[in-house]
Amino acid sequence: MRLYTRCLFARLPLARVWPVLLLGLSSGLALAVPQCELNGESVSPSNGHTTAGKSGVMRCTDDSGPVRLREQTLRDGRFEGPVRFVMASGERREYTVNARGNRDGVVREWDARGTLRREENLDNGQAIGEQRVYAASGRLQRLDYVVNRRVALSIAYLEDGSVSALRCAPVSLLPQDRLLCGHDGSASNVTLYREPGQVSGTVSLVAGALVRQTLVNEQGGLVRSEEVKRSPGEPDRRIKRVYYPSGQLRSETDLLQRDPDVLVREGVVREWAESGQLTQQTVWVAGREQRIEQWYLNGQRKFVQTISREGRNEQRDTTSYWDNGERAAENAERNGRLFGWQRYFSETGVLQREDEHGPRGVLLRRKTYNGQGALDKEERFLEDGSRI
Repeated sequence: MRLYTRCLFARLPLARVWPVLLLGLSSGLALAVPQCELNGESVSPSNGHTTAGKSGVMRCTDDSGPVRLREQTLRDGRFEGPVRFVMASGERREYTVNARGNRDGVVREWDARGTLRREENLDNGQAIGEQRVYAASGRLQRLDYVVNRRVALSIAYLEDGSVSALRCAPVSLLPQDRLLCGHDGSASNVTLYREPGQVSGTVSLVAGALVRQTLVNEQGGLVRSEEVKRSPGEPDRRIKRVYYPSGQLRSETDLLQRDPDVLVREGVVREWAESGQLTQQTVWVAGREQRIEQWYLNGQRKFVQTISREGRNEQRDTTSYWDNGERAAENAERNGRLFGWQRYFSETGVLQREDEHGPRGVLLRRKTYNGQGALDKEERFLEDGSRI
């Protein structure tokens, strides 16, 4: 039972640990027969008649069960007030239950050696304010601050006290975040570690807002970088870059950021081959693609596509190229279907075929040309695909 409970603690979010604990305790109590007394009288927590209207601290012991000691406060027959559990392993938990039956106030958990491992602040069962998790050594392992049920500040520490992860709020919430989050009036410069002595990246912030950050691999090679460029009177620009293991730039996303929590796709996204050749560039406006370009690895243009919109209709006009630079095709799409005249060319640039498609994408007419580009044949198509 104890091993199962510890496993759940490692996998569940902070706010869900205590409900699982109480469920585990309830299961344990169901298997054991604790001896309980209240004000010198024998009572049973599962029999409300024995505790009805009574106040005091109920004390239950069970020398053979998973819960060796349980102390719970009653007020007029209701469980309300301080609660204390001592497990057979020596682990200890203390918290307070309010009149609604929810945990309220400070919740603490100690391990079998008496080391404080967890300290939470709750408001009617919901995490609020400062939350702390400690390592087996007693060192602070994680420090969170919850605002409106959201973790606004989070600092993770390694055993040597170095920082392994950091999330900041726009205002200082605890003394520990002032230097790390740049709340002292200047940009912070924080080195992050994946384990003591091994750098995982860097982060710089001003007033909790990102300036730049990097992620490196175990060999110290740059994996990813991100920076925010700010100009007075203009929206912020957030630039993300991803790199190949060789160090060559793989992709770059340069988009506007009008809101710190919302990144609107407006800007340019680029991708490169490991050789350094630009392979794709996409221009975004108001959250939608406006122009897409691709290149072959030999540097020749592969295709250009422009996107326009009118009401609910989206038009995509594409020019494709052979790898020698000659046009391969000119296509038009409306709402994902070919529409209007489509033209196809040979590798020497000579027109070979023209197809006309109707509003529903159905092929209506086809013109075929000979090797010199002169009209050779013209066909018309009915809705079932037959030709006339």
